[in-house]
Amino acid sequence: MRAAVLVGPGALEVRDVPEPEGAVLVEVHAATACGTDVKMLRHGHPVLGDYPCRFGHEMAGVRLDSGDPVLVGDSVACGACPACERGRSQLCEDMTWVLGGFAERIAAPEAALHTIPSSLDLRVAAVAEPLAACVHAVSRGTDARDCGILGGGTMGQMLAQLLLQEGRDVTLADRHPERRAQAAACGAHAVERLGRHDLVFEAVGRPEAWAEAVMAAAPGGCVVLVGGCPAGSTAPLPTGRLHYDELDVRGAFHHDRAEVDRALWLLLSGEVDVTEMLAPTIGLDELAEALVRPADGPARKIVVDPRR
Repeated sequence: MRAAVLVGPGALEVRDVPEPEGAVLVEVHAATACGTDVKMLRHGHPVLGDYPCRFGHEMAGVRLDSGDPVLVGDSVACGACPACERGRSQLCEDMTWVLGGFAERIAAPEAALHTIPSSLDLRVAAVAEPLAACVHAVSRGTDARDCGILGGGTMGQMLAQLLLQEGRDVTLADRHPERRAQAAACGAHAVERLGRHDLVFEAVGRPEAWAEAVMAAAPGGCVVLVGGCPAGSTAPLPTGRLHYDELDVRGAFHHDRAEVDRALWLLLSGEVDVTEMLAPTIGLDELAEALVRPADGPARKIVVDPRR
């Protein structure tokens, strides 16, 4: 079968690889890409192991044993480590990562699969993975009504929709007018730069954005850091704001299984609509070019159908 294979930093090849073995075989119909996939292409990633390696962690398809449509979750927690025992399985110390969605087929543990109704477009279903991370990020915040979001990419747009569904007042800041227009169309206030807000979500993933998010928090406010920065980064956070304004700064990483199920329900019910964020579907041979294309203009998710 064909699969996208990382062979070195910045190098991706579409190769014929052996058929996957074990667990449950799933024919991948839709695999979407995010900023983590771009990082994996450029620099590799600890969870990938040595080159050559396969990647792709947002995927939906059909079980070959039953024909049922499924979302393939990208992780299975061990259930036994201290983090899992504390109810924080997204921080599992012995996580099984399920990667390799940019391929015609994938072998996944039963515990990673989420059966979905046939009425849900598999391209939309694949976005449940990053949406689940947004669901988790919102849970890491407070119940403040006044919310600001720094960054209008797909994560920022989904965060805005989640917060608006809860009846909150949402302001999204992004330098791209197209992304501000997307946020405004959903009901958010769209600006180039955040003012002060009681709850701020950082959805960019750069150290300077982390610092900017802290500066945008009102005294006594909360900042949730959603965007992951490059490995080894340090963020020069303003100590005066943190101390004298008693700001709470919280990380938000990954999701648990229940949050994935919640994301699927939100997509199925239409409470979160990602259809306008889906780029035209491409095949594996077009993936490398798509991942390195400048991320200008409106927020878009790359969608790959490996069968093409």
